[in-house]
Amino acid sequence: MSSPLAYLRYGLILLPAAADMFLQQLDDYGEYMVFVLLFLAVTVLSRFLPTPSAAKAAAVVEIALSFWLCHQYGFMMVFLSVSTMCVYLPLLERSWRWWFAFAHLGLLNIAIAGWDPLLTTTANLVFLFFAAAFGQIHQLFEKQADHIKLYDELKRLHFQQDEAGRQLLQFAHQVERAAQAEERNRISRQLHDDIGHRLIRIKMMMEAAVHTVPRDSARGMELLHQIRDQLGDSMEQLRSAVKQMSPHRRMADDYSLDRLLAETGKETGIETDLELQGMPYPLYPSQQVVLYKNAREAITNALRHGGATHVRIFLHYGEDEVRMEVSNNGKVPEPADGPDPGQGKQGIGFSGMLERTKVVGGTLTVQQSAPFTVITRLPVYRKREIV
Repeated sequence: MSSPLAYLRYGLILLPAAADMFLQQLDDYGEYMVFVLLFLAVTVLSRFLPTPSAAKAAAVVEIALSFWLCHQYGFMMVFLSVSTMCVYLPLLERSWRWWFAFAHLGLLNIAIAGWDPLLTTTANLVFLFFAAAFGQIHQLFEKQADHIKLYDELKRLHFQQDEAGRQLLQFAHQVERAAQAEERNRISRQLHDDIGHRLIRIKMMMEAAVHTVPRDSARGMELLHQIRDQLGDSMEQLRSAVKQMSPHRRMADDYSLDRLLAETGKETGIETDLELQGMPYPLYPSQQVVLYKNAREAITNALRHGGATHVRIFLHYGEDEVRMEVSNNGKVPEPADGPDPGQGKQGIGFSGMLERTKVVGGTLTVQQSAPFTVITRLPVYRKREIV
């Protein structure tokens, strides 16, 4: 029982008991005080009972004692009987509360059967008034408890959402760091394989020029011009690699489809085309990595196995997914006889694309008809604007 109801309950006991001492002449004030204090003691003890069953038993004792007080000392004792409703209304289920209250009222009318009709009617109206009032107060307390419970649940869910957001952000950072590490490894391999081999070739050409210039100056000058061109290309590749390793580069730059197509067209001489549809929105780093690597793998397969001369990337930003279609005009591979016929002769590359797509909850499909198309679909989760 909450503190406001406890104060009201004690007020319904002490004030009517004190007023009754002044409103009527009692034969024995000491006996009257003993019974009132006994009722008050039962009331106080009922607050400290350990179980609801014991509290209900105490309420029954209070009702019986209040009936006897009503029969012995008159109208003011009705308020003591009314105060008992503060105990059993919160303890009983909704379907049993009012049945118990009506039974309480019936027993009260038996106790005051010999009273004047006006006092009997007044006692019944007082009981019904307080029953309705206590019922409304108890419903308000129940709603307040439900609101507090709901608030605690929302608070718990909010903490869980924050924790999930922190974990997702941490995962995104891990994916980004892993992608950057992979990019650095690729650049180191490029430095070793391309620039290193080119420098070895330049060294050998310079040794040849040293021996050729004294005997054949024209051939020697031609070798020197080739060495100059090779050094220029090496410096350009080195500058590009250093630029890619710059800490100020954003991940969006490292995994840009524009940059992928531009580099592909420059290195291979094929035609490339990028088409966007829908309003672009930010993607998670893991999604950017999957789209970039799938596009790169699809382009590599198109050049290596299909002999394509034109590659097109179509990127659609939808409400629930982002869809990337990488198509080419090359030879359509023959379907395989395995579990995934769409992979054709390019099974290893497509298996890698399929695995990384599934990690982020996406799907990968292959269109076998010309133009040969690899379709990547990734689900997106973003906050919608509230209208």
